[in-house]
Amino acid sequence: MDKFVKKIFRNKVLDEEKVQRFGFVLVNNCWQYSSKLMNGQFEFFIEVKNDKDFFDVKTKLVDCLSNGVYNLHLIDEAVGDFVGKVRFAYESILNLIAKQCCNDKYFIYPQSNRIADSIKNKYNDSPEFLWEKFPGFGVFRNPKSRLWYGLISNIDKSKIDKNSKGEIEILNIKSDSREIPKLLKNKGFYPAYHMNKKHWITITLDDTLCDEKIIELIHKSYEFSVKKKAKKV
Repeated sequence: MDKFVKKIFRNKVLDEEKVQRFGFVLVNNCWQYSSKLMNGQFEFFIEVKNDKDFFDVKTKLVDCLSNGVYNLHLIDEAVGDFVGKVRFAYESILNLIAKQCCNDKYFIYPQSNRIADSIKNKYNDSPEFLWEKFPGFGVFRNPKSRLWYGLISNIDKSKIDKNSKGEIEILNIKSDSREIPKLLKNKGFYPAYHMNKKHWITITLDDTLCDEKIIELIHKSYEFSVKKKAKKV
């Protein structure tokens, strides 16, 4: 996927009823659509493969005069009035498709969204996105106590593992301070990122750990967010 596609469809999932109304057709398990751009100077093609855990968008611009593929709009160094107009038309059609054919999803990666859905089903809590500067940081908190019990965020893996790099999503949860050293001996667990490392721990949401294990740990974190009733004397 090119940079425009990645940015525009970053947190989107295709709605198959909407794409049919828009004019997409299903061919070999892929949704396909084409349209003329810039008064017929170009033909725009898009192909979307969409299932539960995979979302892939491929596009192509064809110069209708030469019948050749046009790529200058994807090259940062390409400047000029004409290429600027092509770039604008290309982004505009992508934004239109994203708006009219897709639904928002909370996070980028499949396991993150599965975990968010499980939390919603179990506790009826949805993530709160509190920071404009960090739009991918979603907080889960108990609506009664207002205490946090989870935070999903997208970071570069180098922030938790100096020997790795690349964008990942992580989950911070609260844990028994006596259990944290034991958990850290296992793959997928790291000292809490930007949280109190004595009481919180970080889990990578890259399917290193199964959903069931993560949900089990989230439940323990949720218990910390429940205000205990004072004992009667």
